[in-house]
Amino acid sequence: MKLSPERRLDLAVAVCAAVVYLGALWNGFALDDRSQVAFNPLLSDWSGMWRAFGESWWASGFGGQYYRPLTVATLVLDARLDGAPWFHLVNVLWHVAATVTVAALARRWAGARAGLIAGLLFAVHPVHVEAVANVVGRGELMAALWTLLAVYGAVVRESPAWSGVALACGLLSKENAAVAPALAALAWLLGVTRPPRRTIVALAAAWAVAGGAYAVARWAVLHTHTGFTDIAPVFRPRRPWPTSPASSCFRSRCVSITRCRSGPW
Repeated sequence: MKLSPERRLDLAVAVCAAVVYLGALWNGFALDDRSQVAFNPLLSDWSGMWRAFGESWWASGFGGQYYRPLTVATLVLDARLDGAPWFHLVNVLWHVAATVTVAALARRWAGARAGLIAGLLFAVHPVHVEAVANVVGRGELMAALWTLLAVYGAVVRESPAWSGVALACGLLSKENAAVAPALAALAWLLGVTRPPRRTIVALAAAWAVAGGAYAVARWAVLHTHTGFTDIAPVFRPRRPWPTSPASSCFRSRCVSITRCRSGPW
C-alpha cells in the first residue's frame, strides 16, 4: 500500500517520537510513581475508573489539591492490563499522538517542511523527558494532546462542540490545558484563520461551559480535602504508606515491579 506524502510525514515523526523513548519501558516505578501507581488503592479494582472522579489526584492518605480524574482513570485501566512496562508504553503512545498532531497542525498552516521540522523538534525536545519517562507525567501528555485537539477544533474545524469537549478532557487530565482558548485566540490574531463573530461567541461559550463544569466538579471534590497543597509526596518526611485491604492486595501484586534500576546518580 502506497502512503501519501502526508501519511509518510506522520509516520516519520511518530517513529522518531517512539524510538527516542523506548528506554523508558524499563524504567519501573520511581518516586511519585510509587504513591500514584504501586500504592494507590484506586488502581486495585475496575471501580477505580469512576471512583477517580470523586478523589483528588494524589493517592488516598497523601492529601493534595489537584483534580485529574481522567488521568487516574487511564492508570486504573493500565493496572488491570499489565505492569510497569505497559504503563510506560502507554505514556510513549500519548507522546506519539501529541507529536503527530503537532506535525499535522504545522503542516496544515505552514507546509510540509514546517510540519516535519515541528514534529521532529517536538518528538525529541528534552523538555518532554520527565513527562514521558515517569508514569505520573501521564497527565501532562494527555493535557498536551487534548489541548492540541481543542485548538484544532476551534481554529480548523470551527466546531464549538469539538473544542469544548477536548478542553474539558484536557482539564480533567491536568490543569495546564486551560491555555487552549488562549492558543486559539493567538492563532486568530496571527491571521491563521478568522472565523465569523458568531462562531467565536459560540466557541467562547463552549469553553466557558467546559471550564465552569470542571471548576464546579473540582471544588465539590477537593473543598473537604486537607493536607499539603503544594508539595509532592516524595519530598515530604518519611511516614508509613497508607494501608487498607485494597491497597495491601495491590501492593503485594506490584512489589516485584516497583524496584528501579540504579542510575549513575
